Amino acid sequence: MRTLVFSICSVAVTALLAGVAGAAEPSAGVLSVQGGKGVVMLELRGSVLGLLGSGSIVVVDRTPRDRYIAIVTGRKLTQQRLSPTRMLYRGQGLRFRMLGGGYRIVIRGIGIAVSAVGRGVVSLDGERRSPEDDAGVYSVDGVDCGVEPETCTPLPDEPVRFKLGPPPDDGSARSAGDAR
Repeated sequence: MRTLVFSICSVAVTALLAGVAGAAEPSAGVLSVQGGKGVVMLELRGSVLGLLGSGSIVVVDRTPRDRYIAIVTGRKLTQQRLSPTRMLYRGQGLRFRMLGGGYRIVIRGIGIAVSAVGRGVVSLDGERRSPEDDAGVYSVDGVDCGVEPETCTPLPDEPVRFKLGPPPDDGSARSAGDAR
């Protein structure tokens, strides 16, 4: 039931964010991940909504002086400030929302569901314990994987990195190695 509610909300929010992004930034990219197991890294300027069944999220606020903040809630949630702009969240049933601003978000665990709209860099790395194991699916600038998972691409076994939308002109998205 929770997955169904998230899927419906994800479709509505993705459509809304795509419409807003289309009006403000006509060349913003869209990412959808569903049922992910492994690591999803987003370094973007835009908006991100998601769920994490169990695991950790590291959020680096690349634009700390703007009005936007990261919101993370969940069961058994523990938070640890790693630096003035970097937070570590661990727990189960985590829900996260980063609307506006620039972020570097590293999500590790199982049950990853993400909808993102913006410009930047995305890295995906699925974790399979066996060849038959399902590591989840993703789509870039395509369908919502929460609604049509059969039309999405399986998460890769080896890390894959790609651009979401055109490169930002303000330098807010840096390479994955630049994170502190």
